[in-house]
Amino acid sequence: MLADEIERNKRRVNALEYVMIPQLNETIKYIKDKLDENERASIVRLMKVKSKA
Repeated sequence: MLADEIERNKRRVNALEYVMIPQLNETIKYIKDKLDENERASIVRLMKVKSKA
């Protein structure tokens, strides 16, 4: 019974380590990239507005 429980926990740990965590890291990277891109676009817009004024 204890061996079954240990095996089940090993599978959960492997799923977290090799599937969930890498997916979450990719999602975090994507969000950071999008935020950086939006920030750059904002800065460019501000510079254009200031140059026209």
